[in-house]
Amino acid sequence: FFWQLIVFFATLAFVGWALRQVDLSRKLGMSYEIPIAYGAVVTSWITLQWLRPIAMGAWGNGFALGITHHLDWVSNIGYQYFNFFYNPFHAIGISLLFASTLVLAMHGSAILSAVGRPFVREQNVDGFWRNILGYSIGEIGIHRMAFWLGAASVLFSNLCIFLSGTLVHDWAGFWAFWDKLPIWQATVVAVGAAAAVVWKGNRGRVVDMDEYEYGGHGIEGTAFKKKTMRVSLLKRLFDMGQVGPVYLGVWGVLSVITGSFAAFVILEDYLFQVGYNPILFVREFFVLSTNPPAMAYGLDWAPWHEGGAWLMATFLLNITVAAWWMRVYTRAKSAGLGTQLAWGFAAALFLYYIIYLIRPVILGNWAQAPGQGFKAILDWTNNVSVMYGNFYYNPFHMLSIFFLLGSTLLLAMHGATIVATSSYGSYRELEEMMAEGTGTQRAQLFWRWCMGFNVNSKTIHDWCWWFAALTAITGGIGLLLSGTVIMDWYQWAVQSGFVAPLP
Repeated sequence: FFWQLIVFFATLAFVGWALRQVDLSRKLGMSYEIPIAYGAVVTSWITLQWLRPIAMGAWGNGFALGITHHLDWVSNIGYQYFNFFYNPFHAIGISLLFASTLVLAMHGSAILSAVGRPFVREQNVDGFWRNILGYSIGEIGIHRMAFWLGAASVLFSNLCIFLSGTLVHDWAGFWAFWDKLPIWQATVVAVGAAAAVVWKGNRGRVVDMDEYEYGGHGIEGTAFKKKTMRVSLLKRLFDMGQVGPVYLGVWGVLSVITGSFAAFVILEDYLFQVGYNPILFVREFFVLSTNPPAMAYGLDWAPWHEGGAWLMATFLLNITVAAWWMRVYTRAKSAGLGTQLAWGFAAALFLYYIIYLIRPVILGNWAQAPGQGFKAILDWTNNVSVMYGNFYYNPFHMLSIFFLLGSTLLLAMHGATIVATSSYGSYRELEEMMAEGTGTQRAQLFWRWCMGFNVNSKTIHDWCWWFAALTAITGGIGLLLSGTVIMDWYQWAVQSGFVAPLP
C-alpha cells in the first residue's frame, strides 16, 4: 500500500515539475527542449512503475524503492529474463549512455581548453576537431546532439525494460531468428552481391584530378586529407557542413598503422574460426571473438590460435591508443588550446589499461582480460561481476554508474538549455564566457527559478569534464580492486554494514 501511495504521489510530482518547466520556459521566451528532455525521464518512471506492472498484471513487477533494494531489483530482473546483456535495447541504451559521457567529455574539454586564452576563437576549436576527426560539429550542433542523445538513451532504456517479461521472456533465445534469416542462403547472398555491383556501377562519375588536391595552411594544414567537402545533411542537422581536412602527423600515422594491423589480426582470427567462409563470417560476426590465452599459460606467450593472436592484437591496440593520445595532445598544442581533451582521454585510457594490461599482470595471467569481440566483452563484463560477488555491491562501480548517469543528465540539461535559448545566441559559449548575453542570462535565470541555483558558462563545463572523467576513473579503481584486494563484494558490503545480511 505504501509503495502504491508513494508511486501515485511521486508521479503527480514528476508531471507537475515538468509542467512547471513548461511554464518557466514560456515566461522566459525559451523553446521547450528542457521540459521535453525532463519528460523523457518521466516516461522512464511511468514505464517502470505503471506501464510494465499493468502489462504484467501485478504491481509486484514495479521498481523497488530503496538503495539496496534497487540494486537487487536491477540485478535480478536482468538474470530473470536470461541476461540483459543480450537485450538489444539494453545494448543501445548503454551505448547511448557511454556516447553521452564521451560527448560530454569532448565538449567540456573543448570549451575549457579555450578558458584564459583570449586569442582563441571558435575557428581554433573547429580546426582542432577537423584535424583530429575530420569534422567539427560546431557550437549549436554539439548542443543539438547533446539534447538528442540524452533523450534517446532514456527512451531506448524504456523499451529495454518494458519488453522484458511482456513480449520477451528469454533474451538469449530471442536471437534464434538471426541464424534463420534467408539472407544467409548462398544463392541470396550471390544475387545480392551481383545487384550491388550493378547498382554501384550505375553510380560512377568522372573525377576531375585537377581539383583533387590542394594544400592547407596554418592550423588546418594537413598531410593526409587535403580536400574538404560539404555535406548538406550535416549542415541541416548541426549547422556545420564542412568535412576535413584531416591531419595525421607522426603520431596519427603510428596510430593508424598499429590499429589497422590489430584489426587485421582480429579479423583474420575470426575468419579462421569459421573456416574462411565469408557468409559465416558475416552471420557470426557479433559472436566471434579473439580470446586471450587460457589460465594455464599465465603471462607467457601462447600458440597463435590459442591466445597468441589476442596477445599481438592487444599489444598493437595498446600502442594505438597511446599514439592517439599523443596526437590529441600535440594537435591541441598546435591549435593554441589547452590540453583538457587529452587528459580527459587519459582518464578513459586509465580504465582501458587496467582492463587489458595492469590487472591481468597483477593477477598473473592474461585470461583475466576480455576477448576482442562484441559478445566477448558482454560475457566478460557479466562474468567478472559474478565471479567477485556481484559488482552492484562494489562502491566504486556505484560511483561509476552515478557519474555515467549523471553525465547523461548533465548533457541533456546543458544541451536542452542551449538549444532552448539558441535564438538569443547562447550557443556562442566562448564569447558568452567573456560577456554574458541575454540568452545565457535567461538560461541561468531558468535554473535559478527551477532548482534554486545555477552555474555559469564556464563552470557548467567544469562539471561536464569531471563527471565524464570520474566515470572512467572510479570504474577503473573498482575493477582493479576486484580479485586483487576484494574477492567477494557482497560479503564486503555485509561486513561493512553497507548491506543487511541475509536472514
